[in-house]
Amino acid sequence: MCGRMNITDNEGIRLLMELIGMPSWPSIQARYNVAPSAGLDVLYAAIDSPSNETTPVTAHDTMHWGLVPPWAKAGQFKRPLINARSETVREKPSFRHLVDGHRALVPITGFYEWLRKGDSRQPYYFHAADNTALLLAGLYQENAKGEREITLLTTAANDTMAAVHHRMPVIIKPDDALVWLSNQPAPVIDNLMRPAANDYLALYEVGSYVSNARNEGEQCMEPLQSLF
Repeated sequence: MCGRMNITDNEGIRLLMELIGMPSWPSIQARYNVAPSAGLDVLYAAIDSPSNETTPVTAHDTMHWGLVPPWAKAGQFKRPLINARSETVREKPSFRHLVDGHRALVPITGFYEWLRKGDSRQPYYFHAADNTALLLAGLYQENAKGEREITLLTTAANDTMAAVHHRMPVIIKPDDALVWLSNQPAPVIDNLMRPAANDYLALYEVGSYVSNARNEGEQCMEPLQSLF
C-alpha cells in the first residue's frame, strides 16, 4: 500500500507545481487507474542542484513504478518493490542508500485502497479533503539501463485511513515539498515521514470496476451510489 493511483486533475496538479516553484509542469495525460509497473510523473531535485542549497533546482521525469536493488541476484525478487516502509527505510539495504540523495515527489489527484469484507474487497477512493492535488513521497534510483525507477514511501495509517487499511502513503504538504527535495539533515527528513493529519484526507466507496487494473476512465472514481 499504496497500490493504485488516480492522476486526473491536470489543472490542480499544475497549480500545485506553481505553488512549490515549478511553473513549467508538462501536460499530464488523465489516468484513472494507475497500477504498479506503470510510468509515473515524478518531481525530483536536479543532479546539478547545489548540495547546500535549501531551494533545489527541480526537474521532472517519467519513472517506472517499482525498483529492483542493483545488488539483487536474478530472480531474487518476485516483483519490483513498489512501496518502502518509512520506519525502516534507513536500515533496509534496498533503500538506505537512496533516502539521503534520491528523494522524489509524485503529484496525484487521489489513490485507491481496498477493505476486505469476508471473501470480497470493497474499493475506496482517497483524496485531499480540500480537493487539491496530493504529493506522495518516494525514493528513486537509476538502473543499469539508465532508466529511473521509483518506490513510494508508506507510514502508519491516520484515523481516516485506518478505517480501510493499517498503512498509508507518506503525503508531503506543499509547504514541505522543497524541504523534502533539498539537502537536509536526517532528523528534518525523518520528521516529514509521518502520517497525515486526520482531517487531511476524505474518502468514499467506489465500484468494483476499479479493481480490474485494465479498466480505465472516470468510472473508476465514481461514487458507488452513482453507479446504480
